[in-house]
Amino acid sequence: MDKQMIHIAIYVVGELGALLIFFLITKMFKRNLTLSSVLRGALERAFIFIILLVDLPQGLAFFGALKIATRLKDDDKISNDYFLTGNLVSVLIVIGYYLTSQYCF
Repeated sequence: MDKQMIHIAIYVVGELGALLIFFLITKMFKRNLTLSSVLRGALERAFIFIILLVDLPQGLAFFGALKIATRLKDDDKISNDYFLTGNLVSVLIVIGYYLTSQYCF
């Protein structure tokens, strides 16, 4: 199997696990998991994973700036703890994808 297919498989399997993790986090914070939040999180993790795979650290700064910019004038009153927990878990999941792809295959 070529490397791109391995990366895709790691991402897809990881996202199934991420769905369970974020379901538990939303229940812990007494929130609801919506389809839009699931898709947005999957897209963010795909973006970070690709940036790590192509060794483009500037992309991480770009992603961080986007996350901050979207929070500046947000009418949705999401608690900082919920926002921080979700983002940290999301980044840790992507680091797991990356380490799996680099050291296991």
